[in-house]
Amino acid sequence: MKSNQTEPQNEQTFEEALAELDGVVRALESGNVPLEQLLALSQRGNALAEFCDARLAAAESVLEQLTLSSDGELQTTRLQWVDDDDTDGDA
Repeated sequence: MKSNQTEPQNEQTFEEALAELDGVVRALESGNVPLEQLLALSQRGNALAEFCDARLAAAESVLEQLTLSSDGELQTTRLQWVDDDDTDGDA
């Protein structure tokens, strides 16, 4: 784990950052972390979460779907995202 680095590396992929964030969360949840390491892991986790959130936002902004208009023409439209919190929970 790269706990000595606060900011995610520019060349780090979303998947790498997410895996590292998972490791940070597991370490924090273990309860066996000294205070100084806990603070460093917390900062790293926050930076990783912000990095992942920004990557997801960027991906969402470029995703489009191909649809057929009422006059039979193909067109692209932005995908509409539904938050899990917006569903009625009848699963």
